[in-house]
Amino acid sequence: MEVITLNEEHFNKKCIELIEKIDFNPDMVIGILQGGGIMLDSIKASKKTEANVFGFVKLKKANTSKKNKRLFVPLLKMLPYSILNKLRHIESNKVKKSIQSLDLNNLAKQDIDLNFPQLEEVKSILIIDDAIDSGKTMFVVNENIKRRFPKAKIKIAVISWTLNESIIKPDFYLYKNILVRFPWSLDFKN
Repeated sequence: MEVITLNEEHFNKKCIELIEKIDFNPDMVIGILQGGGIMLDSIKASKKTEANVFGFVKLKKANTSKKNKRLFVPLLKMLPYSILNKLRHIESNKVKKSIQSLDLNNLAKQDIDLNFPQLEEVKSILIIDDAIDSGKTMFVVNENIKRRFPKAKIKIAVISWTLNESIIKPDFYLYKNILVRFPWSLDFKN
């Protein structure tokens, strides 16, 4: 699987490219932080959508401690991209294997904090994020949005759909079966 690196300029261009590909005009656009939040700014600036409600969600993920990150990130920055790409492949294979063990019933019940108003007139929603790997994050967000806005039509857009086996599929994407290193990735080097 190919690994590509997007610096901030290229990421912004890819956001615009994705926005141009979306043939859906939602009432509401929801970005999943971190990447989806940056994409949300691009969508607002593009004026391509008539959406009048924009929001974002953030899921808490198991994370390495700050102390481990302080030690780990500088090491990553010293490694050449050829080694970092191999590490990404290893991580992707691990994610691929983990998909089979995901409990979709429990994931569907997981609540997240949706910090935007209950609007009955919302008929269509676009959920955006930088990538779908296993699909776990997008699945949880999508299930919560469906519960909150049961009558709304929901579509999903991402820059990269990494694995065919993901538990949720995007409606719009730029890359498929490609690993993308984003400017906020721990292994991104300026």
